[in-house]
Amino acid sequence: MKTFFNKNKVLKIALITYLIAIFPFGFVKTEYYFMSPGPPYQWEIEIKDEKIYDFDGNLYQLTVRRDEANYFVYAWANLNSQIDLYPREVILPDGVTPQELSEISIQNMITSENVAIAVALETLGYDVESEGDGVLVVGLLDDSPVKDKLYKNDLITSINNQIVKSSTEFISLLKTYDIGDIVEIGLVRNEEDITIKTTLIEHVEYENEPMVGFLASTPNQKFVYPFEVDINTGNVGGPSAGMMMALNVYNLLTENDITAGNKIAGTGTIEIDGSVGPVGGVKQKVIAAKRANASLILVPTANYLEASVFSDENTSIVAVDSFEEALDVISDFSSR
Repeated sequence: MKTFFNKNKVLKIALITYLIAIFPFGFVKTEYYFMSPGPPYQWEIEIKDEKIYDFDGNLYQLTVRRDEANYFVYAWANLNSQIDLYPREVILPDGVTPQELSEISIQNMITSENVAIAVALETLGYDVESEGDGVLVVGLLDDSPVKDKLYKNDLITSINNQIVKSSTEFISLLKTYDIGDIVEIGLVRNEEDITIKTTLIEHVEYENEPMVGFLASTPNQKFVYPFEVDINTGNVGGPSAGMMMALNVYNLLTENDITAGNKIAGTGTIEIDGSVGPVGGVKQKVIAAKRANASLILVPTANYLEASVFSDENTSIVAVDSFEEALDVISDFSSR
């Protein structure tokens, strides 16, 4: 190529001139978000006033990089199979700014961290108490059936008269219903109690998962632990780290290292009942795990078909539905 351009100086000058001319345009944002593999994380966890046990293996949380795509990134994504593009409205619900989305993502990580710690401690036999004010509506999807029924800042407090005190309780309760079911949602709007009915639709990212069609957070959610546990999550956001955070906390408090020195990676949300839920960007996360030479990769059952195409003789990819099942899979793998 270099020889070709040396022989065709006019073409070389023309190409350079063209690239310089379009260079500023390349940074203009498109109507798409991109998702690419992110770095695996081995969380730094501090536990006070309780004995901990270091372990030799790894329990990597898998991440993705997600951001608005400019035209350079858009072009590169169409050439690179490891990067996926999503229409803006799929990632950014109506009425939510990119800054608000980032703040919501961080808040979801904080909630996920608290739930993960609670699940790990309860599995080990510790008592954990939790409380919250309900489920706050922070944005609505464009095609949501509740777009004219729910509004930003509505506080949801029940589904079919069953009280919900947090977004994790809300999601766990939704999973007991099917797509197409009609549910009654109780909420508070401007200090007035209101009920609405809506039909559950399929999740925009997770196949066969029901959803209402809004973005949520939990105001004033608190957990009371028997001792202090702090996970340094840095600037990583979103709820998909839950399962792996719970496994890390569990292993630090368990004398026998569940990893047995293996490199284990995974992804999956976690609810207060220990159930593991689907995540976005599983393809990119599995690619990141293979780059880190993980020998076992745990994924939610709902994401397994997409993830399983990357399995090979050096990589086992296993689907799990719960925290207990994840522990069983790791135990079987580590005892081989």
